[in-house]
Amino acid sequence: GTARYREDNPAVFTIVTFPFEFGVMFGDVGHGLILLIVASLLIYMERHWEGKKINEMIEMVYSGRYTIFLMAIFSVYIGGLYNELFALPMNFGSNWAYSNLPPYNTFYPVDPNWTYPFGVDPVWKGATNELTFYNSLKMKTSVTIGVIQMSLGLVLHLFNGIYFRQAYDIFFEFIPRILFLLCTFGYLVAMIFIKWNTDYRHDVHASHNAPVLLNELIYMFLPGNPNTDYPLYEGQTLVQPYLVIVALVSIPIMMLPKPILLLLDDRAQKAGYVSIWGMMFGYGRTVDVQSHADSDDDLLDDEDDMSAKNIQGDAHEGGHGHGHGPFDFGEAMVHQGLETIEFVLGCVSHTASYLRLWALSLAHSELATVFWEKIWGTMWDLGKSSDSMVLSGLASFIGFSLWFGATVLVLLGMESLSAFLHALRLHWVEFQSKFYRGDGYPFLPFTYEKKQDD
Repeated sequence: GTARYREDNPAVFTIVTFPFEFGVMFGDVGHGLILLIVASLLIYMERHWEGKKINEMIEMVYSGRYTIFLMAIFSVYIGGLYNELFALPMNFGSNWAYSNLPPYNTFYPVDPNWTYPFGVDPVWKGATNELTFYNSLKMKTSVTIGVIQMSLGLVLHLFNGIYFRQAYDIFFEFIPRILFLLCTFGYLVAMIFIKWNTDYRHDVHASHNAPVLLNELIYMFLPGNPNTDYPLYEGQTLVQPYLVIVALVSIPIMMLPKPILLLLDDRAQKAGYVSIWGMMFGYGRTVDVQSHADSDDDLLDDEDDMSAKNIQGDAHEGGHGHGHGPFDFGEAMVHQGLETIEFVLGCVSHTASYLRLWALSLAHSELATVFWEKIWGTMWDLGKSSDSMVLSGLASFIGFSLWFGATVLVLLGMESLSAFLHALRLHWVEFQSKFYRGDGYPFLPFTYEKKQDD
């Protein structure tokens, strides 16, 4: 849909967050570098292709060359954090050394106070618990990114309310919504960071009884907590009931006050006041709001007139700001109730939706590992087993060709398109639904030319 006039433009933030989320799902230094080379070539070809007719498929990719360039940069960056180069780790000095002392053949930290300088330590690649570690890391990171981006969407809803002077949107939508989100899934993110910063190495018993964060979130809304003997932090059982109370109280605040106040505003406007507050405190009687409602084509440039128009629009369309018909309290109540239900259920479903960042990242990494080990690795071992230099070279050439072809077709082709579409969905549904209406009107410039029908 078309944005409303002067409302917050999501593209300003999407320029950064879209390629970043693509990089989270497509993170690999090698694949990102190939994508970066392709994007750089498309940018270089501007001098030759701009203004000329080119192949339709190439033109579609060419039109998004700068977006692809940013996507490639973030893929390289996130791939560095994952420490993956074509699914292989990059070792710039691991802090872990191998030990074959009984009873276990395992790794031990060389310096307990030192960590890998950037990203994941390469020792995790190939470890027996590699998948468990990466699953936990990427899953928690996905939830954290989701809560931060949804909170940003609510802040933009606040900015819209401040700019258009819609106090009801601020006090009865933004405040209860941000409180509900932060007291539930924002608290989950806080627990993630607390657990990440808790050292369980010196207490084996506590390590085996470390709380499962998803269970902690569920138990928070249920009477009793099975893990009270091993709380995540001191005072946990005292903090959580207050968070639940705030979250539950926020729901009726989202639903009831705004339609009731709009009804009172409508009655006050019929009496010649701007709003119920003007009627109560004796101001605003000189503003003829109804005259603005009778003219759909008035251009209200004055800030006071704009405020009056917003109030009148809210009263006639439940806060949408575009209606001029008679106020319908039942319709406003149903509309606000549906928005409340959508937001509350959306907090759960949208947070779960951000787990696609983890799922696609895991799929991308595992596919790259399978291609490397089963295609290139198998042909490499076959070549080493041969005494003939020709057969060894031929096997290596075939293995590399098959591996590179599978990488380009599946990972750089299908996987990049999949990550692109999933990042697009996260922005359109999970992010923009918090503030973006999309019910505006496209700008039609004045012209003397007659409109020609095709």
